[in-house]
Amino acid sequence: MEHVTDLFKEAMGRLAAGVTVVTTEIDGRPWGVTVSACCSISMSPPLMLVSLFTSNASSVAIKEQQRFGVSLLTNDQTDVAKAGAKPGTPKFFEEFVDFDSFGKTHMVKDALAHVHCKVDQVVEAGDHTIFIGRVEHVSLGELKDPLLYFHREFGSFTTELEPKEPIVK
Repeated sequence: MEHVTDLFKEAMGRLAAGVTVVTTEIDGRPWGVTVSACCSISMSPPLMLVSLFTSNASSVAIKEQQRFGVSLLTNDQTDVAKAGAKPGTPKFFEEFVDFDSFGKTHMVKDALAHVHCKVDQVVEAGDHTIFIGRVEHVSLGELKDPLLYFHREFGSFTTELEPKEPIVK
């Protein structure tokens, strides 16, 4: 089984993913953890999924507070991603976030977007907890190139971004 686990880990490392920071509060302070296991799962109602290691502080806080935020990072936010990815260290995020009182979560400054969620469902899956959040509010940032994670490295996908039809915020 260990052989399959190692191969699976390598295969998933080859799946390019957008980099996000899941935010919550711990001891009254903003906390952020970097994740790539994040996706939309429904538009009606709007639902978002994040998967976090079950025993980490973020999972415990989200279960208690029943809300979380998800910031989608730009290609110039590698420092933010690395701060939220350091294993075994506190991930207090005061220098990287602002509090959005409307959305009631902390959001990474200058992110591509930030999605504010109320926990809708919690699913235990192996060593992770899947949080399905009902989207309550979305804040859009400037349209820039995204930060990606591929083969255990941060990188970016650059293209000429053309503005689309305006979206009402």
